[in-house]
Amino acid sequence: MTVTTVDLTCRDPIVSRDGRPFGAGQGNRMRSLGWLLPSVVAGSLRTVIGKESGKGFSDQTAQELLEVSVAGVFPVADQQLYLPAPQDCVVHPEQGPLMVTPQEVDDGGCDWPGQRLKPVMLSKDQAPEDFKPKDAPPWWPLDRYGNWLTGKMIWFDKNFLQVPYKDERTHVSLDADTGAADEGSLFTTVALPLMYLARYGEEHQTAFGDRYAEITLAVKVTASGWCGETVSRLNTLHPLGGERRLVGWKAGGTNLWICPESVAEALAGSKRVQMVLATPAIFESGWKPGWLNGDLTGTPPGAGVVLKLVGVSIKRWQAVSGWSLANLPNQQPGPKPVKRMVPAGGVYFFEVKSGQAASLTTRWLEPVSDGEQDRRDGFGLAAWGTW
Repeated sequence: MTVTTVDLTCRDPIVSRDGRPFGAGQGNRMRSLGWLLPSVVAGSLRTVIGKESGKGFSDQTAQELLEVSVAGVFPVADQQLYLPAPQDCVVHPEQGPLMVTPQEVDDGGCDWPGQRLKPVMLSKDQAPEDFKPKDAPPWWPLDRYGNWLTGKMIWFDKNFLQVPYKDERTHVSLDADTGAADEGSLFTTVALPLMYLARYGEEHQTAFGDRYAEITLAVKVTASGWCGETVSRLNTLHPLGGERRLVGWKAGGTNLWICPESVAEALAGSKRVQMVLATPAIFESGWKPGWLNGDLTGTPPGAGVVLKLVGVSIKRWQAVSGWSLANLPNQQPGPKPVKRMVPAGGVYFFEVKSGQAASLTTRWLEPVSDGEQDRRDGFGLAAWGTW
C-alpha cells in the first residue's frame, strides 16, 4: 500500500454543478456548488489511473480502481494546507472569534429521543449580551487551525482565504445548418476559478498579489499494486468536473497532511475531544455517525478510543448524487441514489470514556463516514482537537 500526495493545477475554471437539471429541454441556467465534492475528485483521479496505466476499464479494472482511496481536495497556498472553517466559531464584532461549546443548562437542552445532548452555544461570560455575529473566513491555514483546535486565541488576517467567486458566462447555441446563432437559445454556465483565492480583508488592495493568493489543490491517494505504481509517477493533463475543464495532475507533492504538533500534545491525556469535518460526511442515520450506539457512545473507524457524544454544531444537510458508468455486482450503470451529507466544518463534541485520545493523531484527516466506499471516496475526513 502506497500513500502519494498529488498536486492539481487548474488551467481553466472548474465546473462543479449541483443536482438541478441543466441541458437541452431541462433548463438553460447552470448552478454551481461552492467547492468540489470529494466524489468528483475521486472519480476523475480513478479515470486518470485507468487511462495512464493502459489497462482500460473492464469490470475487473473498475473494481480495482474503486478500491483506491482518495482524500481531499484542499487548497494549498504559501506552503500550507487550508481547511474549511469550523462551525464552532462565532465572530464577535469587537472581541473577534469565539468558540461555542456544550453548556450545562437547567431548563433546556436538546430533544434527542431518550438522550439529552447539551446545547452548543456561547457562555454568559463570553457573551453577556446578544450580538449579530460577523462572517468567519471560509478557509483557514493549518497553523491557525491547529491553534483553534487546542483552544488558543486566533485572529483573522490576510493568511485566511475566501471562497472562489463564481464565474458566470452567457452562451448562445449555434444553428447546425447555418453556423449562426440560434435565436432564443441562450444558456448560462457557472464555474469556479481555482487558480487564485481572495485574501481575507484585502479586497481594497490595488496590487493583485496583495488581494489574491496563488493556490494549487492537494489530494492524498492510498493505493496498492498497479494503481499505486501509476499514481506515484502521475504527471498529466486530465479533465476535472463538468464540461471537461483541464487540470494538471502531478504526483510527489509536499506532504502537508501531518497532524500539527500542538494538537498532538493537547490530545495526550485529554478527556474532552472534538471532531471537525474537513469534508462532507455521509452517515446512515443522517447527522449521527453509525459507529455511535443508542447511548451515543462508540469508537471512530480505525481509532482506539471510546467516545461519548455530548454536543453537535452542524449546518443543514446537503444532497449528493451522481451517475455510475461501472457495471459491477453491487453497482449497475445509471443514476446513483441521493444521499444526505453533513456539511464540511461540522463539529462533534465528545467525552473520552476509555482509551487514550492521543491515538486520534493517527486518524488525522482520515474518513469517519459509515460506508466503506464513502470513506474511500473521501467523505468525512476529520480533524481532531480538544475543547
